[in-house]
Amino acid sequence: INRNAGYKSQRSGNVVRARETVGSSMVQKSGIQCYNCKEFGHVARECQKPKRAKDAAYHREKMLLLEMNYDSEQIDQNDEDANLAKERELLASLIEKLKSEIEDFKNKNKSLKEANNKLSKENDLLYADFKKSQAELKRRDSIEYASEMELACAKVRGDF
Repeated sequence: INRNAGYKSQRSGNVVRARETVGSSMVQKSGIQCYNCKEFGHVARECQKPKRAKDAAYHREKMLLLEMNYDSEQIDQNDEDANLAKERELLASLIEKLKSEIEDFKNKNKSLKEANNKLSKENDLLYADFKKSQAELKRRDSIEYASEMELACAKVRGDF
């Protein structure tokens, strides 16, 4: 069996040469990077270099990262506090505005109640006058009233 029968133009290379091509720009573009040595082309499990010792520089770097994280949290907290303060200020001004509007509406409501009471009294008087006028019209529309008026007119004319 011929192993390279389908690929006559290709050569079979050794493993070392294959490792070199793994570290090529193609692998770097794909983003495979070792977490131990930070080189491209392999992962931490395949790394040949010894692990980085946790010396003072390592601890300084970790502390710096922690401080940066804490600082960003503080900045976020300060931004949040500033936003809360602005929100409180806006709410306080809104409450004051609403209080003044409520006071205005109370005053308007009071004057409208007074006007309504005055109109109600006037309406009652007009209704009483209407009832009197209606009763008077009913009385004048009767036969007795008509005959009384005829007698009165006849007396004035001297017919009687």
